[in-house]
Amino acid sequence: MRILVYENSQDRAKLIKDLLDTYRYKTYLNTDNALSVESIKNLKPSLLIVNVNNPLHLELLEKIKRNNQFNRIPLILISSLNSRDILDKFPQFQHVDYLVEPFKIKNFRHMVERWVNFRSMYVN
Repeated sequence: MRILVYENSQDRAKLIKDLLDTYRYKTYLNTDNALSVESIKNLKPSLLIVNVNNPLHLELLEKIKRNNQFNRIPLILISSLNSRDILDKFPQFQHVDYLVEPFKIKNFRHMVERWVNFRSMYVN
């Protein structure tokens, strides 16, 4: 399973990658803010993990929402905002979960496993 991570903090990106590598997922990082739908098109990830504190990442989410090819990819949104703020910002996404910073590693792992399993069972 391929997981694409959009994270602007190099340290947090490395932590997420190390965790996902431990769980034997193929992880791709995007930390340079060169966000594009092309990277999603090329990698065809099973899951996207996006830090929504970055305005450029919000633009990417809007592009994903409008693209029928990508709008079924599950999203884990990471934010320092509370859950109500996140849900209000992204009501249009069907397959979305959120983590409020700081988050527990066991919660992160549970979300990743749930969405990867969902993707493998129900999404073509």
